Amino acid sequence: MTLSIRKIAKTYFEKTWFNHLIFWLFLLVFLLIFDRADEPLGFVLLKEFVNIGFFAPLIYFNLYFLVPSYLEKGKFVQYFIFIAGLVLLFTPIKVAVSYLIHFQYPDQQNYLLNNQYLISIQLVFVSIASMIFALISNIFKHQLEKKELQEKNLTSELKFLKSQIDPHFFFNTLNSLYALTLKKSDYAPATVLKLSDIMRYMLYECNEKTVLLSKEVQYIQNYIDLEKIRYGQDLTISLEIRGYLEEKRIMPLVFSPFIENCFKHGVKNNIDGGYISILLELNENQLYFQVENSKHTSETSTETDIGGIGLSNVKRRLKLEYPKDHELRIIENEDVYKIELHIKLNNNGV
Repeated sequence: MTLSIRKIAKTYFEKTWFNHLIFWLFLLVFLLIFDRADEPLGFVLLKEFVNIGFFAPLIYFNLYFLVPSYLEKGKFVQYFIFIAGLVLLFTPIKVAVSYLIHFQYPDQQNYLLNNQYLISIQLVFVSIASMIFALISNIFKHQLEKKELQEKNLTSELKFLKSQIDPHFFFNTLNSLYALTLKKSDYAPATVLKLSDIMRYMLYECNEKTVLLSKEVQYIQNYIDLEKIRYGQDLTISLEIRGYLEEKRIMPLVFSPFIENCFKHGVKNNIDGGYISILLELNENQLYFQVENSKHTSETSTETDIGGIGLSNVKRRLKLEYPKDHELRIIENEDVYKIELHIKLNNNGV
């Protein structure tokens, strides 16, 4: 089972000290392999420990002070002045230490004294490499934080949406159920089951980031069936589903605000002769959803009062979950209010 990005990041930051230890051991082995001097292994180890002894403070000072204090704040001149100053400070000290440990190799001592600029180049390279590492790490960290923030936003948006589900729907359904029980109608048990399914779905099944598309469609069907009891023959309601929905997943309650909008706003003053038409079509990973309802000719509306909070909420959720893979169109004239939604699901159906 593959770890999520968040779990990988958590594991990484919890084991920072271990990662540092592995890095320095790897660097030591790397330096030993590529040090081709014909010298005893013990002396080569000492020499590379000296190198790491200078690299480590330079790298850590760069990573934990210079980069966050200057480079990330756009103070580029001050940053590079500090780097130059550190290189100028470390170079003679490293030359002196290297000179002392080469006391048995006079030729190497003379080479060090005559080529001190090579030490400076080495330290500059280490500084630049640590700077690049810090920048890449920060980009990765910011992406993780952005991803986590998006997930938190999606969760809060979903909770808020569930709290905004029209309470009148439940009261009206209970009233309809009460009327059916008084008449001892055969529809009463089925109505109870549908209402139970809706509540179960909202309370338990749609708490995940994604749900099966088939369950989302079942929720829509139950909702419409209950509304049909309320409106009866005064309102024409059609629902058409095309395509194979199994195994596909989608964020929960994505269609709910649009459908509630039809009943809550679109037909409230236009029951006689009104209609609602809903189409959901899935072609491989391309999902198309269309909902259209009649509108009273005297009604004037804006995006704010039609759909209200629910519509704004679902727009934000779509932008978070499908930033580049969705298109939402709202078409309105004197008689009709229509919404068209295209969503491109990925290969896993999400």
